Amino acid sequence: MRFIAGMHFFVLIPVIGLAIAACILFIKGGVDIVHFIWELITGMTETYPEGENVIVELVETVHLFLVGTVLFLTSFGLYQLFIQPLPLPGWLKVNNIEELELNLVGLTIVVLGVNFLSVIFEPEGENLAIYGIGYALPIAALSYFMGVRSRVTKQSSREEECLKEIGEAISSNSESSWLSKEKKD
Repeated sequence: MRFIAGMHFFVLIPVIGLAIAACILFIKGGVDIVHFIWELITGMTETYPEGENVIVELVETVHLFLVGTVLFLTSFGLYQLFIQPLPLPGWLKVNNIEELELNLVGLTIVVLGVNFLSVIFEPEGENLAIYGIGYALPIAALSYFMGVRSRVTKQSSREEECLKEIGEAISSNSESSWLSKEKKD
């Protein structure tokens, strides 16, 4: 029994791994943004023949920071759910595994979008329609999944609130009838 109770500490493995991966992405993004700024200052015309490549590189660098942020939030979320709650602001608190799942699905959509953006601006783009369909279908499916999941989550939380209110009403009615019975006696 003690072993089973201690198994929740195995969650520290992905918590630490995700935090390290997030830090590495932050460092890589920082190095890339410094390199990007340096290239802009020293002469863009030699490195970037077209302005679109500058936009793609900047979006890909910002994308590293976003992925790192999602990994960091997932690390915090797993820690909060399985180890102990953290004193964090409300927008950083994770109440269930579904919130982490939605973050991951949202990240996947962004990754697909950024990857497609880099394909669009490649000079040897062969057939963008095939790439577009290949990227659009999973994005549409994941977006649909997110919408359905959030509706189901909202509905179940409303149902829980209603059940809680009904329980409180029954409890208060029982107490008031018990008190009135006590007064009669």
